[in-house]
Amino acid sequence: MRIHYIILLFFIAISTHAQTSRLDSVHTIRDVAVVGVRPHYLTPSQTLAGAALQDLSTTSVADALKYFSGVQIKDYGGLGGLKTVNVRSLGSQHVGVYLDGIRITNAQNGQIDLGRYSLSNMESVALYNANRNERLQSASEYASAATVYLQTRRPDSTALAVEYGTGSFGLQKLKAYFSFRNFFFVDAEYQRTDGGYPFRFQSASEDTVGKRRNSDISFYRLEAAGFYKGFTAHAYFYSSERGLPGPVVRRLSDQWDSTDRQWDRNFFLQSTYRHTWDRFALKTNLKYAYDWLRYLQDPSTNAAAMHCDNHYRQQDLYASVSAAWNSNWLSLTASTDLRWSDLTTNVYRSAYVYRLDSKSLLSAIASYRGFEGNIALLYTHIGDHSARSAQSAAALSRFTPMFLASWHRRAFTVRAFHKRIFRAPTLNDLYYTLVGNAQLRPEYTSQFDLGVDYKDRHLHLALDAYYNRIEDKIVAIPMKSQFRWSMVNFGLVKSLGLSATAGYDRTWGKFSASASANYTCQRDRDYSSPHDPEYRNTIPYSPLHSASLIVDLSYDGWSLCTSWLYTGDRFALISNNRDDLLGAWQTVDLKLNKRFRIRRHYVQATVECNNLCDSRHEVVKRYPMPGRNWKATLQWQF
Repeated sequence: MRIHYIILLFFIAISTHAQTSRLDSVHTIRDVAVVGVRPHYLTPSQTLAGAALQDLSTTSVADALKYFSGVQIKDYGGLGGLKTVNVRSLGSQHVGVYLDGIRITNAQNGQIDLGRYSLSNMESVALYNANRNERLQSASEYASAATVYLQTRRPDSTALAVEYGTGSFGLQKLKAYFSFRNFFFVDAEYQRTDGGYPFRFQSASEDTVGKRRNSDISFYRLEAAGFYKGFTAHAYFYSSERGLPGPVVRRLSDQWDSTDRQWDRNFFLQSTYRHTWDRFALKTNLKYAYDWLRYLQDPSTNAAAMHCDNHYRQQDLYASVSAAWNSNWLSLTASTDLRWSDLTTNVYRSAYVYRLDSKSLLSAIASYRGFEGNIALLYTHIGDHSARSAQSAAALSRFTPMFLASWHRRAFTVRAFHKRIFRAPTLNDLYYTLVGNAQLRPEYTSQFDLGVDYKDRHLHLALDAYYNRIEDKIVAIPMKSQFRWSMVNFGLVKSLGLSATAGYDRTWGKFSASASANYTCQRDRDYSSPHDPEYRNTIPYSPLHSASLIVDLSYDGWSLCTSWLYTGDRFALISNNRDDLLGAWQTVDLKLNKRFRIRRHYVQATVECNNLCDSRHEVVKRYPMPGRNWKATLQWQF
């Protein structure tokens, strides 16, 4: 590529000399260095970016991720329900979620509610099995079995946009976005819905028709990000009040309906600085996060409830330094992270506790004539400190390795990886009054993957076979409400799966078309004890078959996006009784978008229909999902 630039500069120099030949002078052109990022093929990945991401009928990160292969989203009904991601049945705590390369954490229970993160300012959403393979990464990025990367869009223009939306179930939405080209943006949003959608719940002995209650939500979100050369900063604030709808029971009356309420306040401020020299690169990350939560269970509004008014406050302080040395065929990375987290609560007999989590990484990536390999070793030390030292869990110190290899030839890539990683029990797992167990062991995963890729200008095909082994698996299952969980340890789970993805993208003048399809076949079984009646049973919420399809058509300012999602039969409990079987379901979403120009302004009108076929289904047992619903938005851009 450098040769092409030298030739181009040579012809420019000749032209310049010809135009100024009457002057007896010499023109000198400085050296030009062509800098690029070499693509890596070590781990399977899936990405939604740009127009494809914005055209999809989605409102949050959770809605986008459900179209990736091997992903299960747990959705507890409606806009206000908790939404967590599970990749290849590894569990949501094994999935690291990163915003601009810095992890979003929850020290209390490890559950990241992806419904809180909007797609309006996102450039891309990507899923990597194992982790992505860049030359310069923090140690924390290697500490998850799977990783989700949310990349903020850097503004390419100076603009002001306001948006209003309305829809089914009392939805009202107001947004404003201001950007200054290449430097910063501010994004604000207010949204509310009563969430009162009709439902029908059927089982072998029940047939209940009603309207979902206590599933309302109202929230404010304010984000701002700044960019200057290698420095980026991001601030985020989220405030919400929501009802927590309970499971549907046979006796449906006001007396037994859930009236539980939850308030959230979330804030973080993070920054990243990156600088690259000839063969050396340096990156630093800093982050402070503050999370406040209140949960109220009031017997005066629900006779079946006990009084509970719990407050939780979490703080998180994180810093990391990463350095990399690069040559033509070898890259060495060293990184160290330190995270301090604490949890304060008014729960009865719960003591103040804070956690120190340090990670160090050594990684080597070598490439030669189409072959590429990555060897990494991660060291983790976790220590908990409590006012009641006798109840503190023992410190954890572990080394975990990772091996990745690939061979790339023209449009084909063959790759394989093995990764062993663990996740430490959360502070809830260890210390919470009702379910805490300070002797709880960490949960280990061993992953093996073998895949092949084909990619040309328009077509992308990928096929992966994988095997996961999860030891001392800790599974959280909701009890009477979404807030109270019971911790169940399955001991040993083995997963064997096959995933296939296909994508096509092409443009003909003003017309463009893109399509992506995903399919996953996965069997997850419990191998904890040969003497248990549940031995070799399917673990909860693990379908054998799942699939998705997205088709996006665009022409001269118009765009039509159709998405289809399918999830097969799965069991709600490890007992695998027929009464616990959740039937297969599928949904179809449509989104029609038109962009107009009025003088110097742009107007964008959007109409969406979600669950077009009015599928009545449950993602989690006894939590019915909304049927057919509509949404319309109008955006004015100055």
